[in-house]
Amino acid sequence: MKKLITSLFILLAFLGCKEKYISPVVPPNLGYLVVEGTINSGAGITSVVLKRTVTLDSNVIVYEAGAIVSVDGEDNSKAYLTEGITGYYTSANLNLQNSKRYRLNIVTRDGKIYQSDYTNPQNTPAIDSISWKQDPNGVQLFVNTHDATGLTKYYQWDYSETWEYHSPFMQYLEYQQLNTSSGIKYDLVFYDPIRITFDAAIYKCWPTQNSTSILLGSTITLSNNKILLPLNYISVGSVKLANLYSIKTRQYSLSEGKYNYLQKIKKNTEGTGSVFDAQPSELVGNIHCTTNASEPVIGYIDICQIQENRIFIDKTQLTNWNYASPCIQEEVLNNIDAISMKYGQLTPTNIAKETPFGSIISYYFAMPNCVDCTFYGTNIKPTFWP
Repeated sequence: MKKLITSLFILLAFLGCKEKYISPVVPPNLGYLVVEGTINSGAGITSVVLKRTVTLDSNVIVYEAGAIVSVDGEDNSKAYLTEGITGYYTSANLNLQNSKRYRLNIVTRDGKIYQSDYTNPQNTPAIDSISWKQDPNGVQLFVNTHDATGLTKYYQWDYSETWEYHSPFMQYLEYQQLNTSSGIKYDLVFYDPIRITFDAAIYKCWPTQNSTSILLGSTITLSNNKILLPLNYISVGSVKLANLYSIKTRQYSLSEGKYNYLQKIKKNTEGTGSVFDAQPSELVGNIHCTTNASEPVIGYIDICQIQENRIFIDKTQLTNWNYASPCIQEEVLNNIDAISMKYGQLTPTNIAKETPFGSIISYYFAMPNCVDCTFYGTNIKPTFWP
């Protein structure tokens, strides 16, 4: 029972519990190494993330920086991964041979060595398609795949969503600072006084969101090696499909060991809501600390080709999507004191009312996040965007 409690504690720390929980259990020593990732044996990026376990009430993710990370072959070959963002180690195009065995090797700043078990790369079948179907409540996306060789029995998927976001309001106006006898005040001028156009740099952006759930599939009990799996669901009216949406799906071929490992994580994190749910189980990965055999290490490293597939969905392909922004505009009278009161709180957008002679009566203002799309994503168009 003590092992089960300890494993549950480490697992929850590994997955980053969001709600504060004061555990009555005396925790084990913290700071165990957590290794996430898959070695891509094909022509693509290999990414490994190194973290440390933390207490349940901690909101801080502790990344392991400054490690030396490599993929080592039994033939004495060695390919190093480079640290970019703290704790993230990557390498491109390892192009490993299926006939040879490899392992992940990690040397941390304190001199400890961590190694995964040697294993052969596995072929991953291509993704046949990403399909979708609209229903009254939203859009369901599916991943479709099969393995004609019958060798791949266990699969995992993750995905990245990107969508084109347009700010509900355009910024035609901007503040102008005035030095008056009563101090600094603000008035409004056109952002583009020549053409009277809006600030396009904050109008169109591309947010990206990565999947967080563990998506697994197996054909071990099926009569044929085909899978049609629900991938993601977008609720009706979501901003994701307000203009143009894209999803890039990655498919991994898993060993039976990693499949079972991930199944335990999935059950431990998604099915412990009552006494009738599956009880927490001990996690045993394939990574070991060779300088201290008794030190636990969290993680399981597989080697496979990573297959990718990207699709786009345009709003014109949908029926009655009806996205409605919650943003509203406030009308403010055209006087320096009224305008100055909004500086630092609201963003000016456009003229609201004018007299028949062209004098401005009032302006519109909105919350900054309703005008500036960079609150939600980058305003640099992705290279894959049409």
